[in-house]
Amino acid sequence: MLAELPPYRALLVVDTKGFGSNPAATQAMVSAAIPDVLSQAFTRAGLREVWETALFPHGTGDGYGLGFDPRFLPAVVSRFFDELQAVLAERDTRLRAAARSVRLRMRASLNVGPILEPAPGTTSAAAIGSAVITTHRLLDAAPVRAVLERSDPEQTFLAVALSQRVFEDVLASEYAQLPATKVVPADVRIKEYHGTVYLYIPNPSGDLLRHGAGGDYAEELAVAKATIEAPAPGSITNVMSGTQHGTAIQVGQVHGNLNHG
Repeated sequence: MLAELPPYRALLVVDTKGFGSNPAATQAMVSAAIPDVLSQAFTRAGLREVWETALFPHGTGDGYGLGFDPRFLPAVVSRFFDELQAVLAERDTRLRAAARSVRLRMRASLNVGPILEPAPGTTSAAAIGSAVITTHRLLDAAPVRAVLERSDPEQTFLAVALSQRVFEDVLASEYAQLPATKVVPADVRIKEYHGTVYLYIPNPSGDLLRHGAGGDYAEELAVAKATIEAPAPGSITNVMSGTQHGTAIQVGQVHGNLNHG
């Protein structure tokens, strides 16, 4: 008997930056805030149904994951992440009033694909499938982490990783109101996964404004610098040092006789 393809589901996973560096006394407060800010963001985005009918929702202590019907993907891409940035900014003010060292900044990963859901009546909350693995790989990818590292912690509270499938089916196909030009592709190599992630940053700041996102700016600067500093084809580099007496002449190429005076 041939195996059946599992149903296609959208999958959203978030985690928080530097959760383990928070004092033990405040980790519970931060962990409890995660589903609360997600709930508020879905509500403000007009997507309360997604939150209330979430498939296999599960907390991870420093993060949260849930599945939902792919038909909501255009609305999630267009509205949810902007609202989540706003909710996180508001919550940051409250958290830092309680404990000045506490931050709640998130990475979010969004993917879609065939997912084997937990069987009804079981205690497992884990979904299974390569789409699930890819979603977590993108969340941990260096270009995604770099967004929060290279931005102002008081301005940029969210870095979003969209999978290749989400980009092609939702943005490139223009089902979402978010223009495809507002995301930045970046190459990802992590463990066994190699592919492209599309970064969306609702409120870029800091180094992201100076050099852009995606992690390629350093290489681009090095190439540009080498191009500027490299001598033109056929040119000769000539250096004089020490004390010179009389007339010093530097010549690239000489054809025929050279006479001075």
